[in-house]
Amino acid sequence: MTNDVYDREALLRIVSTFPLIDNHCHNLLTSDASLICPLEVCFSEARGNALKDVLQTSALKRCVRQLAEFYNCPPTLDNIKQVRDLMSHIDICKTCFKPIGIQSLLLDDGLDALGDLMDVQSHLELVDVARRIVRIESIAEKILYDLATSVACTDQKVLNFSTFEEQLKKQFETYAKSESVVAFKSIAAYGSGLNINCVLNPEAAAIALGNFISDFESLSNKKGSVRLINEVLIDHILNLAVDIAVQHDIPIQFHTGFGDSNFDLIASNPLLLRPLIEKYPNAKFVILHAAYPYTRQAGYLASVYSNVYVDIGLVFSLNSASGQQASLRELLEICPSNKILFSTDGHYHPESFYVAAIQGRETLSKVLLESVENDELSYEEAIKVAKQIMFENSNSLYKLNLTPKQIDNGEYKDVSGKQRIVKLKKMGVKFVRIGFMECSNQYRFHIVPIDRFQNHIIKNGLRNMRANTAFPYYGDVLPENVGVNETGELLLKPDLSTLIHLPYNPKHANVQVFFENKLTPVDTQFGKIDNSPNSLVFPLCPRTCLKNIIESARKDLGITFLIGTEFEFVLLKDAMSPISVDDTVYVAASSFPASNSVEILDRIVESLQIQGIEVKQFHSDGAPGKFKIVTTPKSPLIAADKVVVTRQTIYDVAAQAGVKATFVPKPFKEQVGTGAYVHLSFKEINKSQKIVDNHPSRLSPYERSFIAGVLYHIKAICAFALPTDLSYTRIIDNCWTGSQICLSVENRVTPIRVCYRPKTGPNGKYLDIHFEYKFVDGTSNPYLVFSAIIASGVDGIKKGMQLTTNPMLDIPASLNNEERIEKSVIERMPTSLPDALKALKEDKKLIDVLGEPIIRCYTGVKEDEHKYCKSLSYEEQLKILLMRF
Repeated sequence: MTNDVYDREALLRIVSTFPLIDNHCHNLLTSDASLICPLEVCFSEARGNALKDVLQTSALKRCVRQLAEFYNCPPTLDNIKQVRDLMSHIDICKTCFKPIGIQSLLLDDGLDALGDLMDVQSHLELVDVARRIVRIESIAEKILYDLATSVACTDQKVLNFSTFEEQLKKQFETYAKSESVVAFKSIAAYGSGLNINCVLNPEAAAIALGNFISDFESLSNKKGSVRLINEVLIDHILNLAVDIAVQHDIPIQFHTGFGDSNFDLIASNPLLLRPLIEKYPNAKFVILHAAYPYTRQAGYLASVYSNVYVDIGLVFSLNSASGQQASLRELLEICPSNKILFSTDGHYHPESFYVAAIQGRETLSKVLLESVENDELSYEEAIKVAKQIMFENSNSLYKLNLTPKQIDNGEYKDVSGKQRIVKLKKMGVKFVRIGFMECSNQYRFHIVPIDRFQNHIIKNGLRNMRANTAFPYYGDVLPENVGVNETGELLLKPDLSTLIHLPYNPKHANVQVFFENKLTPVDTQFGKIDNSPNSLVFPLCPRTCLKNIIESARKDLGITFLIGTEFEFVLLKDAMSPISVDDTVYVAASSFPASNSVEILDRIVESLQIQGIEVKQFHSDGAPGKFKIVTTPKSPLIAADKVVVTRQTIYDVAAQAGVKATFVPKPFKEQVGTGAYVHLSFKEINKSQKIVDNHPSRLSPYERSFIAGVLYHIKAICAFALPTDLSYTRIIDNCWTGSQICLSVENRVTPIRVCYRPKTGPNGKYLDIHFEYKFVDGTSNPYLVFSAIIASGVDGIKKGMQLTTNPMLDIPASLNNEERIEKSVIERMPTSLPDALKALKEDKKLIDVLGEPIIRCYTGVKEDEHKYCKSLSYEEQLKILLMRF
């Protein structure tokens, strides 16, 4: 089992919730100025008559759809504007900034062509930190205007160049020293291009200044400003600014790539900056806007010069989704990931920040997932790249010294989920199964047309009666004392990260859900449910339970988990009688030719692989018609989802072949049982290897305490892992499980065994270790089983529990009483469902961690099932179980 705990879920979570530092953006307009600025200005460099054509670009159409979804209105620009007209300017700003997770804005306040701008400090109503980027040409133009105006008021028509240069240096020095300023910026690309003359020529600059004074009246405008376009002056000013930036160790940003219509795109190629970069090796150059369309050139510069960084802004919201992805891919082809900086290039209206932020996250998610799938990055490396681009690179470069504050506005989004829906529709999918697993461990689903799923269910959820979470497996009846009754509804909210195509039923897709409370006026009026975020969580949701437990372990202890599962099942000729399809034996070659079993197994495995479930191996097992499929480990929530998908795939593919697949723990009374073994490992985050001491087991202190916690709580865990009366007919001696509570090493007749991967560390100590839990069967709810195991182990770590004995090397059933006492093997596994339920109801820690509502509902359902089956024979119970499992 690999130590790589970073998986798809973790990557998507980071991309969706890690904060952003916007390393290049512009000030928002004031309330009055925003009224006269068209919203579409933010989504194109076009102006004038060309602006009307922006409505025909795929980029703006995508922005409109995203903003319409955000504002909950029809997807047209006019409808969006109507919604905005009903809101105050500050409310629009706060509404747009709240969900996007921008922690800091670095603002170039030189973009003031359309009117009044909010000052830098005003943006602190929206983000934690706002700093200024000083546009050097703007500073120079202001000095030039004031000096030229002064000269014009006198008879003197000549300006001493040193006067101008001294004022310029003084201003640059002042800004460079200011705590509110983090960088300089040049828009030389708009004036004379990026072919900067790096050889200072004061005489030529003085002549250029004289010409500027002579032409002052023609160059100035009614707004009391002047546009600097003289190449010699620009180059001289720029060299002065870079020199001061180096002295004070602040970066200097360069506009590169495309802009509006009044500059030369060819002259904005970042390769033209090479002489300047080489002249100032200690300067920190930031190439803005991914230099689009010169992105590869920008990446090349960052790869060969240690002092060059590339910003990925402006690409978002002004480019199509495919164009955004292409730009990021081109950068990652050669550019070091610690040189790429996120920005929105947001300006004027807050929607420009919103759209750029969510599109930036979507692009990062898509490209990094592809990189992992193409074996270019591991999940761990992809997560590191995401954090670098989104936050860490800018935090370091601009010396912000910020601590990242992750978004806490609820469940993270799978940003690629909606794209997956489009793909599914193209594949011919017509229906979506909205599935969930309840307390009797049956998988249930509603089926909706995919258009309704896309347009309504994703956002609003699907209504379902609360009572449906507490039906026993023998029938759709509601037991007493389970915490729900026939009243009330909940919402099934799809988790798009789980949306998959069902290859064995091509018109169908499947998605898992989280349970949410359905808030009604009655609930809130009478205090049954309030409107707080916590009240959205329906307390009987097994997926939410597992999610909270693993996130708590990550936060409190800095550990993450991997879980793999073995699926043992039996193929029967029909569902009504336990007659196997053949007389298979363990991994025997003769097992397959006897029937069409090999074809069924092939189809099952192929279907699993198409659904993204990696199969390590499959083979016949040691009972008639019994087979085993072993899948690769994943993080717990994904692993539990894949257990559900794998079981359903096995059921459905077998049924299509005319046979019955069953996970019943004891389909043949005199044969070995059927289990669902769980393999778990964990990793301490930010540690290159486990801390290993001299304990004989070679387990780390955390591992020993984790297992000690599981052993301490194991009787209560059995209530989830062995959830039916027939489950306990499998937990006996000499039947590949064992009845004694103990830990073993490579011993398959104990409830828990330590598995060592054949790989040694630097001191000859085993580093790759996982634990197999053999007492779990296939009628269990994987979300609750994983929750109970992890919660128990975490309790052991927090309390510093210690193993009271070394791992068992003997066969426990072969030991006499004296030997058992000597080896501390003195307790037995529960022998019945009531025994396990009693242990669970007495386990205050598991009740506290999993939640009293889940424990109450679960034990109530299981006690009802036991009561129902108490008078039934083995064969009668088996018949019911075969219909359900």
